[in-house]
Order: sequence, then structure tokens, then C-alpha cells
Amino acid sequence: MTRTARSEAHLPLADNPAGQGLMLTTLALLALGVVMVHSAVASVAKPGPWYARADLRHTLFAALAVLTMVTLWRLDYHRLAAGRRIPIIPAVLLAVALAAGALVFVPGLGKAIGGHARWLRFGPAQYAIGFQPSELIKVTLVVFLATWLGKETTEPRSFLKTFLPAALLIGLCAAVVITQDFGAAVIIVFAAGATLLLAGVPWAYLAAMIPPAVAAFYVMVVRDAHRWLRITAMLDPWSQANPSAYQPRQSLLAIMTGGWFGKGLGAGMQKLGYLPEDSTDFIFSVYCEEFGFLGAALLVGLMLMWLWHARKMVLAAGDHQGRLLAGALGFLVACQAVLHVAVDTAAAPPTGAAMPFISAGGTALLLLAAAVAMMVSVTAHPPRPAGEMID
Repeated sequence: MTRTARSEAHLPLADNPAGQGLMLTTLALLALGVVMVHSAVASVAKPGPWYARADLRHTLFAALAVLTMVTLWRLDYHRLAAGRRIPIIPAVLLAVALAAGALVFVPGLGKAIGGHARWLRFGPAQYAIGFQPSELIKVTLVVFLATWLGKETTEPRSFLKTFLPAALLIGLCAAVVITQDFGAAVIIVFAAGATLLLAGVPWAYLAAMIPPAVAAFYVMVVRDAHRWLRITAMLDPWSQANPSAYQPRQSLLAIMTGGWFGKGLGAGMQKLGYLPEDSTDFIFSVYCEEFGFLGAALLVGLMLMWLWHARKMVLAAGDHQGRLLAGALGFLVACQAVLHVAVDTAAAPPTGAAMPFISAGGTALLLLAAAVAMMVSVTAHPPRPAGEMID
């Protein structure tokens, strides 16, 4: 196989309506997130170094996310597939993500919040510089599977060569985070499973993952008193006897008291210490209280618009690998958004799922911005000629 020269020119955004629409919608969501995080923490902001303030820190990361998005989309996504059988770059990134996920259990490095070690902390404690490995695992696993399964040398319908290694890898990624972040494990399994389906893996193979998934649910949820209380809290959020019902109950109160038009920006009451994690896990509830049902409909509509543009990216992709990458990353964002809204409306037990582009955060914002850049790159770079190798 010979190596051929190829221009690295990309399609400008002005000539790429699908990519342009996705980036503009993402910018709108990021801007709305900055406004809502400032509103959610305004009443509980504590004096101290500016970086220790959640609202200012989120604004900084939102700006870095924009910079990440408008820079990385110019890079050719085909380079992610470099490697004869295994995509080298995604494989290395996934290995780093898994190693970081294991480091949260190391005393002195892992930071426990709410009794769960999900963060790696660096530097002076007052600056709260942290990194959440589970977010990196989510994105890198999807990118690895999409680039690997999109290769011509991969046989997606082979049980032994493709499905079995993929299933073991998905199980490993979920196992690393499941004890400390059950919600992240659920998103990892669903997003990875969707990637396998998009690649052409037979439904029957995926059905083989159901028994171990049921067994894991039994061990991690049914046999765990704390998590089982969350399940019963979802079924009866108004129970006064169940301490786990407090969060969903306060979340529902925030949504219900918002009415049709809301109390107005900054006028919400539940964020005044009544609703835990108001700027992260339950920011949709805060939004509903301040903007009402109509405002919530606009937010959901904006997210649906983002998904519509993501679908356009899939349809506009020039090759199977691009369609698989854009579709898998789009599903990852959709899965997390649906889970967040379900938790906030007590349709799912509290799982710690953030609202994409809206909830306060740093790691998630940068990684989602990189995901959007990869999706835009799919429509900005033409498919490579058959047989061309990548440096």
C-alpha cells in the first residue's frame, strides 16, 4: 500500500451550514449555562480567591471551551484513525483516561465529594483545581470505538474479533467508575452500545450484554441500601421517611413553583440552600423555577435544535467513519441531557448527570467542546481516497 500526498485544506464554516449551525447552537447553550450558573450560586458565593468561586471558574472554562471548539474543528478527524488495526491516538487517550480513573482511589490524589471519590485534585486546596476522569473516559471510549469500528480492516459483525473485545473494553471502563459514579457508568454503557449499533454490530450480540448488566444492577443497586433508597425515592419523591427523597422532592418543588413564566432570573428560592447541587446536577430545576414552563420548553427546544444539527452532521459526512464518529458523539450528548432532565423531574433516581454545556464544570465543558469540534471536522474535511494511509 503506497502513501499518497493530500492537502490539509478544510471547508470554511461559511460554506459548511451543518457545522456552522452546530457551533452556533453550542455557543448559545454555553452562554445560557454561564447565566444560569451565576444565578444558581449568586446567593451562596463565598469570599476568597476568584478561582475558588464556582461562577467565575465556570465562566473561565466556558471561554476556554469556545476557544477549544473554534480551534480544533480545523484538525482533520481522519488522523484519529491513524494505525493499521487499532487507532493509536484514541487508544492512548483512553488508556490515560482509565489510568486517571484508577488514580481517584489513591489517597491524597482522589477527592471525595458527597462520599464518592470522583475527582483528582491538584495544587493548593483553596483553588479547587480538579479533574474528573469519568468525563474523559466517556468521550475517549466513544471516539475509540467509532474510529476503530469505522476502519475498513474491522469486521463489525464478527463476534470474536470485534464484539467480544469491545464488550470487554466497555465493561472495563464501566467497572473503573461504577462504584463511585454509577450515573457515569450508565452513560458509558448506553453511549458505547449505541456506537456498536451504529457501526453495524448485530442486535443479538448486544443482547448478550443484558445478563451481566442485570447482574451488575442487582449487586450495585438492589443490594446497596443507599442506592436502593434512591430508587424508592424516585417512585415516591414525597416520602418524608426516605432521606434520599429530599433531592427529588426539592427539585420537583422548584419546577412546580416556577409556573408558566417563572419567578424571574435570580429570583428562585430553592437555590437558597434548599436544593443541593443546584448549579450542577439540578440546574434544570433552577432554570424551571426562574423561567417557568415556557422557559424550560425553550431550553429543551434549544437542545433539540443541537441534536437536529448533529443529525445533519451525520447525513453530511463523507464516509462511514465520519458518520459513525458524529453519530456516536451526538448520542453521548443526547443521552446525558435526557438523563439529567429525567433526574430533575424525578423520572430517574439521582445519578449525578450534568446538563451538557449548561451545568457548572470544567472537565466536561472542555471535553464536550472537543467533541463538537470533532463533529464539525467531519463535515469540514472530505473523505480520504481509498487505500490512502495516514501519518
